[in-house]
Amino acid sequence: MTHVLVTRPNDASQHLADMLGMHDLEPMVMPMYTFMARKPGPDVDPAWSDKQSRRLAVFTSPRAVQFGIPYLPEPDQLDSIETAVIGSSTGAKLQASGYPVHLQARSGFTTEDLLKLPQLAEKPGVAVIFCAPGGRQALAGGLGKMGWRVVNAMVYERVPLQPEPDLIDNLRAVRNLITTWTSISALKLAEEYLPGDVWGKILVSPALVISSRIQHHLEQLGASSVELADGPGNPELLQSVLRLNRRLQDSGWKESN
Repeated sequence: MTHVLVTRPNDASQHLADMLGMHDLEPMVMPMYTFMARKPGPDVDPAWSDKQSRRLAVFTSPRAVQFGIPYLPEPDQLDSIETAVIGSSTGAKLQASGYPVHLQARSGFTTEDLLKLPQLAEKPGVAVIFCAPGGRQALAGGLGKMGWRVVNAMVYERVPLQPEPDLIDNLRAVRNLITTWTSISALKLAEEYLPGDVWGKILVSPALVISSRIQHHLEQLGASSVELADGPGNPELLQSVLRLNRRLQDSGWKESN
């Protein structure tokens, strides 16, 4: 049987694991971090007060929506503030929370897709990016090159999680393994926390990632087979895993691994 390592935060991992189990795949849930709210720096409120400039609230993930909404201005000021989102899941989360989405790439779910929007190059002003510490540096840099004054509102942070010893033993023992990765942070923690032989096994196992940035990072670490998934959501990851598994089985993977 093919085992699939799932490394998203716990709720998303459990959802994907349930989906994989319905297709005779054995999920191995290993969330590398959880999230905790944090208070952003003092420069967020002054950014909203700059009424002479174009003001943009940028949400980088559904988690950024969850933790960032409390730091938006009062409702009577929102009419003059634009919102931008990365990815359809983030846009859906923002709309479900009662806020409009003004700027979103028609396709794609990466920083680069958002930065291609021509509207961002028009009359740049102040952009508040809701994110976690250390995240979205490419977004901040891209907006800065367009002339935006960027404020990083770090409204949540990742809390690392140690993999369970039993899971590590199971990873060591499984034969056919596909791994899935949705963040570079998870990769860095896995490299740090997993024993060398288990990490080495992950590097030689087929991997699915949700962005070219993660693909490049994993390949730089020495991974031998890294493919882009159809998208960042669990349904897209599921279809990508199923397709990859069929191809591997057709090529005699079961006999050769």
